[in-house]
Amino acid sequence: MCRIKHLVDGSIEHYKACLFARGFTQQEGIAYFETLSPVIKQVIVRLIFSIAVSRNWKVQQLDIYNAFLNGILIEEDMKQPLGFVNSTLPSHGCQLHKSLYGLKQVPRAWYTCLSDFLLSIGFQASKVDTSLFILSDDTNIFYLLVYVDDILLTGRNSAILHRLIQLLSSEFKLRDLSAIHYFLGIKV
Repeated sequence: MCRIKHLVDGSIEHYKACLFARGFTQQEGIAYFETLSPVIKQVIVRLIFSIAVSRNWKVQQLDIYNAFLNGILIEEDMKQPLGFVNSTLPSHGCQLHKSLYGLKQVPRAWYTCLSDFLLSIGFQASKVDTSLFILSDDTNIFYLLVYVDDILLTGRNSAILHRLIQLLSSEFKLRDLSAIHYFLGIKV
């Protein structure tokens, strides 16, 4: 599939091409095992907004580019795409190491990848909502909320907040949308 992404003025920003896997042919327990990808609950979003407003904290919004392509697959083989078949080895397939759009386990693979990274830099997953990650020490606390590829980050110390964004951007290609204006139907 190919798409052209335009800027607001109508000029071309970039071209997008996607290779989709035939996820409809997958069989549960054979081609994939886990598909669940948790997303932040609306009540938690409102709670964190309330905390941030009451403490006068900035809320930063981030968007991960091609988030699903970051996940690591453990169980997927794929036939060679039509038009790309190696005529000398037509029966050979492809071993997927990274996720492809269309596979049922891709959202879970992405969430696992992000979660593992956040845990490795000191965040802890909330027991109340697994899409809420908390980083705290004696003087600072930070909240990171995940809704698929959209992330909200807030906390007490702006310098550390920006350092956390730098850490995330060193691991994932992301767009810093700056201070939040709109998230999950909530206008801020």
